[in-house]
Amino acid sequence: MILVIVIIGVLGALAGPRFFNNQAFAERAYAEELASALRYAQKVAVGSGCRVRVSVSAIAYELAQQAPQSGHCNPADAGFPVDVMLSSGQAASGNAPSGVVVSPAATLVFDALGRTGLAANLVLGVGVHTLSVEAGSGLVRGPQ
Repeated sequence: MILVIVIIGVLGALAGPRFFNNQAFAERAYAEELASALRYAQKVAVGSGCRVRVSVSAIAYELAQQAPQSGHCNPADAGFPVDVMLSSGQAASGNAPSGVVVSPAATLVFDALGRTGLAANLVLGVGVHTLSVEAGSGLVRGPQ
């Protein structure tokens, strides 16, 4: 009986803190959220015919698109003043959970064909997980 109590005490001391640390889950969830946002930006660009900009910082991301002009996008608009909206009516943006950091910070633009203007593939790290965006096609892979 004493041996069982000692074993439970040792397991509690060693394994207990792992039950209360959700950092790994927060990183994975944010990596999934960021990948979904990148895919959504590409789909909005293709569906609307307007370029969509995705800005990713260490702790947040946001999606914006060109201003409409007579039912089309204003090709001269380089400011991306219109927030991309979700079906819920909220702007497509998000903040990383506490302690979760994305690197490197990046800005990419999807054109009306879903392509990016990246010179090389973009690899984003979210904790131990990675996302990649293909330079030519705009294909989003991950998180891995």
